[in-house]
Amino acid sequence: MNTALSRATLILLILGLTASVGFSQSGPIVGTSGPLTAFRVCAFLGWAIRIRNDSDAAHTAIFAINNWADLRVVPPHSTVKAGYVLGSEIPSFRFAPNRPYR
Repeated sequence: MNTALSRATLILLILGLTASVGFSQSGPIVGTSGPLTAFRVCAFLGWAIRIRNDSDAAHTAIFAINNWADLRVVPPHSTVKAGYVLGSEIPSFRFAPNRPYR
């Protein structure tokens, strides 16, 4: 009985430690612009770029992945998929510069 209890405790401990790391949604940060943070995650046969908004208002993200420009509206306190890059090379990512309107 003691052996079964210790095995169950060990399994639950291992699952508890790995679940918090394995199910996390953030990876290496590849860019920031105000409250927006872009990060790269591994995907099937390539990379996925996600943009997280940490503010209370929706923001428009203008960005380029491997020199292909795109635009996404990111709702408050959420994460959206910005794009997918097929291949083994790490993609380049840039936010558009913030410039005031004239």
